[in-house]
Amino acid sequence: MNRTRPALLLVTASLIPVIILAAVMGWFFIREQQKNLDDSVRGRAATLAGVLQRELNSQMQLLAIVAESPRLDPPIVRSAFSELARRLRERVPEWEQIRVSDLEGTVVLAVPPVQGSKRVVEMESHETAVRTAAPVIGNVAMGPRDQPAFPIRVPVIRKDKTRAILSAVMRPTVVTNLLYSSGLPETWTAYVVDGQDRLVASTGSPALAGKPATEFAAFSGGSFGSATTTSGAMLQMAEVPLDTIPWRVRIGLPLAEYERLARNATILIAVASLCTILLFGSAAFLFQREVRARNRERESMANWQRMDALGKLTGQAAHDFNNLLMVFQSGVEGIKRRRHDEQRVNQMLSHMSEGVTRGKAITQRLLSFSRRSNQGATTVELDLKLAELAPLLRQAVNDTVVMDIKLPDDIWPIHVDPAGLEIALINLLTNARDALGSGGHVTISARNVLDGKAEVPTLHGSFVVLTVSDTGRGIAPDDLGRVFEPFFSTKNNNGTGLGLTQVHSFTQGSGGAVKVTSVVGHGSAFTLLLPKANEQQMSTDDTRQSLDLPQTILVVDDTPSSLESVRLALEELVANVITASSGREALDILEHQSGIEALVSDIMMPGMSGIELADEASRRHRRLPIVLMTGYSDKLEAGAEIGRPVVGKPFKVEDLASALGAAKAAIAEPVNVIRLERPAKS
Repeated sequence: MNRTRPALLLVTASLIPVIILAAVMGWFFIREQQKNLDDSVRGRAATLAGVLQRELNSQMQLLAIVAESPRLDPPIVRSAFSELARRLRERVPEWEQIRVSDLEGTVVLAVPPVQGSKRVVEMESHETAVRTAAPVIGNVAMGPRDQPAFPIRVPVIRKDKTRAILSAVMRPTVVTNLLYSSGLPETWTAYVVDGQDRLVASTGSPALAGKPATEFAAFSGGSFGSATTTSGAMLQMAEVPLDTIPWRVRIGLPLAEYERLARNATILIAVASLCTILLFGSAAFLFQREVRARNRERESMANWQRMDALGKLTGQAAHDFNNLLMVFQSGVEGIKRRRHDEQRVNQMLSHMSEGVTRGKAITQRLLSFSRRSNQGATTVELDLKLAELAPLLRQAVNDTVVMDIKLPDDIWPIHVDPAGLEIALINLLTNARDALGSGGHVTISARNVLDGKAEVPTLHGSFVVLTVSDTGRGIAPDDLGRVFEPFFSTKNNNGTGLGLTQVHSFTQGSGGAVKVTSVVGHGSAFTLLLPKANEQQMSTDDTRQSLDLPQTILVVDDTPSSLESVRLALEELVANVITASSGREALDILEHQSGIEALVSDIMMPGMSGIELADEASRRHRRLPIVLMTGYSDKLEAGAEIGRPVVGKPFKVEDLASALGAAKAAIAEPVNVIRLERPAKS
């Protein structure tokens, strides 16, 4: 009996599943490679959009600092502007031309001079900058010599009014260089389009800049789709918009790379048919390698998530700590009012003890902590603020420098941004330390001035004069008029030249001014004129009588201890305090319970945020005063306009009463507005 054929049949039959397995594994591997290519295109487009956004933001921020320069104070001196522009172009060679235009779009000053028409070419961004009084990036436009360019525009604001528009004109080659330096594979294509779908820059066709993007490539799809270049190349393309600028980044790779993968699959199946055993071993090896690659990818993703969590840790820590501080603030006020009620005191102490435990847990997770407030100007008691900042201010000078703080007892409160005041003082003390060298004396003093015009002719009203003086080497007379200019420094390249520019911007933004006097060899004195606060300090005896709170308030907070603390703080001052732990629950209470006179809600809540709750509640109950409270909000930190009063945790009952009063006043203002309701369909 010939045993060869049965053995061959058995071998052949046993090879069939091996071939199928090899083919399936090959198909799976190719699909993963295609998916990885798609993800790579999306990721590179997002990365390039982020790099371009940061680069343009840096240019806008730099130009905004220049706009605060005293050399741009009207009337602008041509020679001073020319010198400033010359130095800026040396430092920022990407700025091909620096212009100052009036509000109607006529170029008043330009370095180098404007050739041809004096009118602004790209008026859309110019009008936007005038209307919004904010920095803006313009679209690509063709200049007088048919050269494409795009502007960066910032308003020149003096006394809260836009006086002119400062522009820096940049060629698209800046963006083109950024595309080429992004590390894209040579076969890939990248280009950037503006808000009018015009080509800003591209790899391969720089001459098309400023023309419609369709002359470079026809793109179809949303964030991911296909495109065909004018040369006939087929691309798989991803589009990612910039965050704050109406530009879009598009990156594509040739479809031939996908076809190459398909050919590889065919070869893989053919080789598997001829060498089944070898391919089985290869498939097993490839499978194990894929598993290892996936494990490495998951580990890399976990590491990335941990790093991303570190970036968000500051804001979350601010939210958690301010919630804890709200517990302590409410507990302190409650104990003050009912210190003889042992049961209530114990209850409050229990909440405060819980807060201590939570605070310890939070601090164990922190590796670093920083927070910068952007809540704006408020009333600052200068004596209390300087006493609070004294340890920090002493750290700004070395141990060999003696620092004195001399304030009269009747010093007025001022209306400024506390964070800006702190930074300004640190900048002044740091400069004083550098001027003193190995030792000396620094004095911080203040006095009241009934009329600021006596100090600075352009000021009117009452001011507090805050002076920082030192006994250092002084400032040369030739440099005295330039100390507030951006990038001007006498520290032998050891300083940025922006510290005193910040002081100048802070005082100007506060409605005040800054002066400097100096005698070489004897020291310098920087004098800040800060506006007196209009609010009068409320006496302790009249605090309760001055509160005007509604008698039925709905309080919403997803943190139980914070919610209970607010309720305890209000219960003796408000007849009926209703609580809810979520936005949905609050809406249900508003729908089924009448008589609620005000709504107070936390901003950061899961599901429905406080901002969303306020919008929905306002839509249903237009006459309902709404106040938001928060320990931290990313939208507020980003400068978003909420449109409603916001109190920061921890807050006093007086702060809440003031915010509720502002909410009532905002509702009472549009009494002449008639809402037109759309008729219901029958």
